[in-house]
Order: sequence, then structure tokens, then C-alpha cells
Amino acid sequence: MNAFLIFVVRLILGLVFGIFLIRLFRPEWGIYHGVAAGLILVAMAYVMALFRKKKQK
Repeated sequence: MNAFLIFVVRLILGLVFGIFLIRLFRPEWGIYHGVAAGLILVAMAYVMALFRKKKQK
């Protein structure tokens, strides 16, 4: 799998889980909060992968 396809899969799953988590814990918040939470999840996945790569070297 190339890097772009992995990014797209992570982005879709992050958005879905972000929206799901926001709707589960804060139903009064809007869809935009869920999208923001999903983007934060995707960013955290890339930051953790960066730390893991640094640690292996």
C-alpha cells in the first residue's frame, strides 16, 4: 500500500470514530466538533508513528 492510500484510510476512519465519539459523549455538540476530533485523532496517529520511528533509530 502506498502512503497516500494509508492516509486516506486513516482519515476516513479517524473522521468516523471522531464523529462517533463526540456523538456518544457530547450529543449536544455539532458535527463540526466530531470532524475536528477526527482530525485530531489522525494527527495523533502520525505523531505517534513519528515518535516510534525516532525511537527505533
